[in-house]
Amino acid sequence: MGDQGQDDGELALHAFTDVDEVDDLAPYIEGLEAFDRLPLLVELKALAIERTRTGPGSRVLDVGCGFGLETLRLAEVVGPTGAVTGMDSSVRFVAEAQRRAAGLESVEFRHGDAQRLPFADAAFDVTRAERVLVYVDDPVRALDEMVRVTRPGGAIALIMPDFGTNSVNVPDVALTRAVLAHEADTSVPHALLSHDLRALLVERGLRDVQVSSRMVVFDPDLAATYFAGVGQAAGAAGAIDPEQARWWVAQVAELHAAGRLWAAIGYYLFTADVP
Repeated sequence: MGDQGQDDGELALHAFTDVDEVDDLAPYIEGLEAFDRLPLLVELKALAIERTRTGPGSRVLDVGCGFGLETLRLAEVVGPTGAVTGMDSSVRFVAEAQRRAAGLESVEFRHGDAQRLPFADAAFDVTRAERVLVYVDDPVRALDEMVRVTRPGGAIALIMPDFGTNSVNVPDVALTRAVLAHEADTSVPHALLSHDLRALLVERGLRDVQVSSRMVVFDPDLAATYFAGVGQAAGAAGAIDPEQARWWVAQVAELHAAGRLWAAIGYYLFTADVP
């Protein structure tokens, strides 16, 4: 797909650090849409809305909004008296979000950097980020920026994966450990950030810090695409040998064809109030 070492149709998570560099954006849009539909992730999104008291009239910032899947839903929640701003570092994602939002007055999309938010202090009632901070160079700075632009009494919501919990039922346990360890070490810059996030929120003086989790089960089609690519990447990097990589890909395909492929990853929702 234009990302070095990746074939068309594969989904390489590290490409999300600069998705504008990939040749074909379609697999990334399709992958995000598929992941967005996973029921247990949907539960966390709904819980985030509840805990941040997002409702009619709310001013909401969606940091790292991609092409606006959740941003557009939030626009429905806040209604015509509210406003939702989606911001993303990808020019191409922002353009797609603007296309999808054509004619909607309560939502806007902007290009920007999560580490230098182009908004005034206390501009929003709610600031959220989903699967974003693991990709930025300085997630602590991005968190500080989110706090800065949220008004006193407002709320922060963060939905975060824990790549250390990735699991798939490829039958060779030792090989699976090696492949998934390589993915955790290389897929994103801050794969285990969720382990520190509660402490970071408390250290910044945020109040009513709450943490919830779900073990998000993959759709089999999405799992087949993602975990085949994970094995190929481990082989290309020398974390496993080429024969093991070929066997891995074949096993994922065989399990998928038989309706037996199972995979999951842990996700956390962190919410907190700004004093």
